[in-house]
Amino acid sequence: MGGCIGTSRGVNRGSRMVTSATTEPLLRDTEREAVSTLLRYLEQEGSTSSTISDDRLLSLCTLAYSENIDLQRSAALCFSELSERLTEPISEGVLEPLINLLLSSDIDVQKSSSLAISNIALHGPPENKAVLVEAGALRPLIVLLSSDCPEVQCNACGCITTLATSERNKSEIVRQGAVGPLLNLTKSHDGRVQRNAAGALLNLTHIDSNRQTLVSSGAVPVFVHLLESSDEDVRFYSAAALSNIAVHESHRKEIMSVKNGRVVTSLISLMESESEKVKCQACLAVRNLASEEENQKLIVDFGGLVALCPLVRSSNAETVTAAVAAVRNLSIHRENAEVIVSSGILKDLGTLVSQQDHPEIQCHAAGTLRNLAAEEQSQAIVAAGCLVGLADQLRNSRNVPELVLSEVSAALAVLASDASARRQIMELYGGNFHKVLLTLTESSYSEVQYNCAGVIGHLAISEEYHTALLETRPSAVDFLERFLNAGESSFVHIALWILAQFSNGGKNTREVLRRSSLFSMVEQLKTSRNSIEVTQLAETSFNNLKDSPGTSVLS
Repeated sequence: MGGCIGTSRGVNRGSRMVTSATTEPLLRDTEREAVSTLLRYLEQEGSTSSTISDDRLLSLCTLAYSENIDLQRSAALCFSELSERLTEPISEGVLEPLINLLLSSDIDVQKSSSLAISNIALHGPPENKAVLVEAGALRPLIVLLSSDCPEVQCNACGCITTLATSERNKSEIVRQGAVGPLLNLTKSHDGRVQRNAAGALLNLTHIDSNRQTLVSSGAVPVFVHLLESSDEDVRFYSAAALSNIAVHESHRKEIMSVKNGRVVTSLISLMESESEKVKCQACLAVRNLASEEENQKLIVDFGGLVALCPLVRSSNAETVTAAVAAVRNLSIHRENAEVIVSSGILKDLGTLVSQQDHPEIQCHAAGTLRNLAAEEQSQAIVAAGCLVGLADQLRNSRNVPELVLSEVSAALAVLASDASARRQIMELYGGNFHKVLLTLTESSYSEVQYNCAGVIGHLAISEEYHTALLETRPSAVDFLERFLNAGESSFVHIALWILAQFSNGGKNTREVLRRSSLFSMVEQLKTSRNSIEVTQLAETSFNNLKDSPGTSVLS
């Protein structure tokens, strides 16, 4: 999902602080004293001080609540200058006069006060964002989004963008009605305003309830249109927002309904962008859209795979991660399998599986190979040399994360259903890779145990491998006994399935199994209260071991 955008594109201050010399006849004594106090502060102490003391706050309040518009402008300008240096958390007491200035009808006051709020949110401590909302700054900022002045719009929009980086504020911003005005500002002719509006909307897409409101408010066609913006940041924000919205199934349908799937061609075009962050977000959006089965074939037909292939070779890890994740989703569709294989990407996937510094990339690459193997592409995968990359991860399992081991072992379990893959597995590392698999049936990760057992089960289909699997240490007998004793239904089931393969072997194989405790365990299981499938597997194995080999039982 796209990240939060915290940069506020503000505007230059356009007013100057009033001086007591030029306005003295117009000022009350309290106002004149307030001006003097703030002038001394800004000129003598302002460059180093980072706090607003009680006397300075009183002076600011005097000017902020004055009926003299010049004094209001001075207060707003003073706040904007101070806001750049405030390092301590802001208080609601300090914010009260500043928020009051946001409500002014004077454009200069609006410019300076909105810039001050933006600085406090962006440059101050994180807790400032919550205090600003609690103090009531959000409502006037939303009102200012509809200002006729682009500079005011820019400041208000930038501030809301920053406020929306806080999880606590995202829902409140939507609840108070910011979505409609922000969507309107994405059509602004002022690039700064459009950029800030798109950034604010992106930040709001991180909450599911917000995404629903955005979609209902017509945000999807707006974002699709903005993908073709001339501004790099706007393209990035829009792709990221669509990626976030596409997390939900119904929203994916909404996105794809815009101009007959025009979003796909726009995203594919962005994959060729010179901007790395734009390319990455385009890939992420395609990945999420490809979570929908009906989109997977369409994306490939539109040229999505062709655009993704070069990106899996990128030097940027984030782009590679996003691209290979998209390819993984595309590989789910049966009709895409041959196209993916013929694209030449298999060797790249084999290389990516070996990238130890990037576990997420390894997982997606292994998951893609698994999907392709399930669609009868195992021989192509073996021919591309991918089997070695997968096996290396299991061989070096101590240094490999659990998720990678799970994905890799799952891919091997599917590949091992192919005879040529089984042959290569048994020949790996001088014919000793099966020992790695047997050892990993004792892994601390149950999924790795199960998957490695699955590989061994496929190897057991070929009687030529029985001796290596049963009569050397570690032995398949050991893990089969352990799995049957575990009592967990999935482990009992796979152990019986594997045992059925072995029990269909020759005399020597059956003799080894009969001498173990497996024979009596299977005898008990065939009469115990288990599922029909477990009972049938147990009976098949028992009959094979008791008498003569029968027919191999495959899952």
